[in-house]
Amino acid sequence: MRVKVLIILVIVYILAAFAWLTFSLLRYANSDYALKNDVLEAGLSACTLQVIEQAKNGSLGKTDSVNYYLQQLKIEIDESKLEAFVSKKFNQVYRVDFKEIVPGKKNVQLAINPLSIKQLTSERFQQRNIWIYQSVLLLILVAAGIYGVYYSISSIYKLNKRQNNFLLSVTHEFKTPIASIRLMLQTSKHPKISEDKRSELVENSIQNTFRLEDLAENMLTAMQIENDKYNYQFTEINLTQMTKEVVESQSIQGKIEAHIKEGITLLGDGFIWRMVINNLIENAFKYSEAQPIKVVLTTHGDKKILRVSDSGIGIRPEDVKNIFKKFYRVQDEETRTTKGTGLGLFIVKQAVEKHRGTVSVKPNIPNGSVFTIELP
Repeated sequence: MRVKVLIILVIVYILAAFAWLTFSLLRYANSDYALKNDVLEAGLSACTLQVIEQAKNGSLGKTDSVNYYLQQLKIEIDESKLEAFVSKKFNQVYRVDFKEIVPGKKNVQLAINPLSIKQLTSERFQQRNIWIYQSVLLLILVAAGIYGVYYSISSIYKLNKRQNNFLLSVTHEFKTPIASIRLMLQTSKHPKISEDKRSELVENSIQNTFRLEDLAENMLTAMQIENDKYNYQFTEINLTQMTKEVVESQSIQGKIEAHIKEGITLLGDGFIWRMVINNLIENAFKYSEAQPIKVVLTTHGDKKILRVSDSGIGIRPEDVKNIFKKFYRVQDEETRTTKGTGLGLFIVKQAVEKHRGTVSVKPNIPNGSVFTIELP
């Protein structure tokens, strides 16, 4: 929360700074335009003085048939020479107009060339637009940077939360079978326990060690896959037979309705695929609320399709995009009611994509979820 408030304050500060910067630049553009316009007006006065001076020196010629007046001062000029002088001397910034008062008398009027005014106005708008575009571009870059920082911090926070959940879940997952094994072994040592009961307790202890082994195997495989250290052994797999074996071994958890097509083979890693099928079925049982689940292995065109469906609580839409992420679990560990480490579906997605396939999830009508794997 503190980080979010800090980022909001930084954003407000930057927006205010950019607004002030843009306002200052626009005000400078207007001031610059006004200054240049004043320079043109001052130059016009200088132009007038130079014309008067040149006329007195006789450098601008003479016309006998017409009397010329500049600011009520009679001057001797030739129209063409005057126009040439003003144009050359002041680089066409000013122009000369002649206005006949009465026959034989003309007023000489010096004025700023409209093209100069137009050019000055155009420069003003170009400069203003450049500054606006630069400000907007810089603002976008800074906003992108702030968003990147915010996204990174949020990602780190979410990953940290998932890791904390993972540690809590691992503690739960290890603690339960270890406690069960200890209790059963301690009970089996009691002298009044019958041999049959003792054998049953020892067998249950062995089954719990298998659970611990599967958990450790899942964790090790997930870490190897994430670090690209897992060495996939691609061989010809009888996917039909493997799916039947996993379904049979998982049937102790509940009822499984299986529809498995014969003769489906796959070039892939047998160890990882057995883990993928196990994880999908275990995941379905976790959230099926004691309802039967359905496993379908079939083909469609040139694709092999494995589908695992349950009729449980389903997955919220906001969780769908995250369930294949490492350590992600729908519930916090403090309030969770299902076991797991948040690694099962992560392994499924990584393994399926390594075999050039896709995995997806959608709601099962009316209740539950359907996980579908499609392989080439």
